[in-house]
Amino acid sequence: MAEQIGAIVERLAALIGAGVSPSAAWSHVSDGSGDRRLLTIARRIDGGAAVAEAIAASAREAPSPTRRPGVGAGDPWKVLAAAWSVATEAGSPLARCLGDIADSLRAVGGVERETAAALAGPAATTRLVAVLPLLSLASGWLLGLDTGTALLGSPAGIVCLMTGLLLMVGGRFWSGALLRRARRVDPAPGLMLDLVAVAVAGGGSLPQAKCLVTETMRSFGLDTQRDAAAVESVLALAARSGAPPGELLRSEAGRVRRDSVSRATERAAALGTWLMLPLGVCVLPAFLLLAVAPVLLGVLDTSGLAG
Repeated sequence: MAEQIGAIVERLAALIGAGVSPSAAWSHVSDGSGDRRLLTIARRIDGGAAVAEAIAASAREAPSPTRRPGVGAGDPWKVLAAAWSVATEAGSPLARCLGDIADSLRAVGGVERETAAALAGPAATTRLVAVLPLLSLASGWLLGLDTGTALLGSPAGIVCLMTGLLLMVGGRFWSGALLRRARRVDPAPGLMLDLVAVAVAGGGSLPQAKCLVTETMRSFGLDTQRDAAAVESVLALAARSGAPPGELLRSEAGRVRRDSVSRATERAAALGTWLMLPLGVCVLPAFLLLAVAPVLLGVLDTSGLAG
């Protein structure tokens, strides 16, 4: 999602940098794309809506994510809407602002792609082990062992069945929680730093720039606390050194993005180890109770030793 939107923003930045008006740029990008959301945004802009509001309306209509837990489907659109609004209100160069946002979204998209690749193996292993009990029961039945009756026809079998099912459900939820945590990616690392740099580029004072960015981010439902301390630290450094705050803010935003990428990559790499916990504590014992125990009970019942 983020990488796709980053590519769209990059095209918009190139068109606007070449002198195309924002409304015409949206029209050109949406034409032939087949993307219903882009077409909707372009129609709203042609109908007289402000660009930022048209993008924000699209973000509100974005469906809830199913494959990217922890990252709202509309978050990248909110980021774009906030950046567009700040650049417009501050009178900053829109093309450069969009270029910075495109870089940020591409970084987030790269993290999403690398995380998905790193999680593919552990997730597939978890799903495979989850179906092994059913395969074992079917194999026992094909071998002539009445494993179903062994599970349902005796107190020991019922205990194995109930305990095994509880362990399987618990392992499923535990593994799912670990996967969701590893997939959670910051939709806009360093966004506030980038937006304050954009607002400063418009020629306003630092207090006005911070106020504009804070109000805009709040209006679009974005977190204003995460980068607030970093913004204050960079501005204090700029005041002490006399360096232009815009470049310092952009540099710090780049560092925040790199740190976010590193943390997400480390989480994905560590997941393979963490998934051993639900596998060993829940899934494997459930496999023994639901797959091995019924076979043993079936053998005992067939040989007449169960009673």
